[in-house]
Amino acid sequence: MQTINIIEQIELTYGRIVVAEISPEAEHSELLTEEDCEHLATLAAPARRAQWSTARVILRHLLGPEASIRYGATGAPILTRPIGEVAYVSISHSDERVAVMLCRNRCGVDVEQLGRNFSRVASRYISHEERSAFEQKVGGNFEAIMWSAEEALYKFGSNPGLDFIRDMVITGFDTEAQTISAELYGLATPEVSYRIMGDHVLCYVSDNK
Repeated sequence: MQTINIIEQIELTYGRIVVAEISPEAEHSELLTEEDCEHLATLAAPARRAQWSTARVILRHLLGPEASIRYGATGAPILTRPIGEVAYVSISHSDERVAVMLCRNRCGVDVEQLGRNFSRVASRYISHEERSAFEQKVGGNFEAIMWSAEEALYKFGSNPGLDFIRDMVITGFDTEAQTISAELYGLATPEVSYRIMGDHVLCYVSDNK
């Protein structure tokens, strides 16, 4: 992919994650379809066009030119038809990077800049109990990791009415294995995996383990 700089590829037993730099050149890629180009023309902001086209280039590079997605009620991308073993896709971006996760079963991925100011909104997604239990153990990136983990879980849960404090509870951190245990609506979910990648954090979760 000449127009894309891939930072990391994570091969999983149940899928794959590609993290790349967002590239303005992606909107000129030959991997984009005529329909893609028509949609790009509706996006006024250059940053939004770069984010959108970078994700599409990665998707087409991994799955072929026939790969196509639509958007569900939550705004989550949905593959219009499975390609090989891949039936689900999740996409996330920061100002600088985009992450695309392909999976056999439902999944969620999120990438965030560690330097982003989360303190203004922290009370909306971190309970007093979670902060007391895990902040000292996790350290200075606690708010960023929590935000990213809960965003990945939100995409995994696919429920637009989910409340981050009431319906989503972080129940454990394993900082050595870099995994997070959580409950959605009082039910245990698959563990969230996380990793620090330079000045970003990547979190991902799937039904497959």
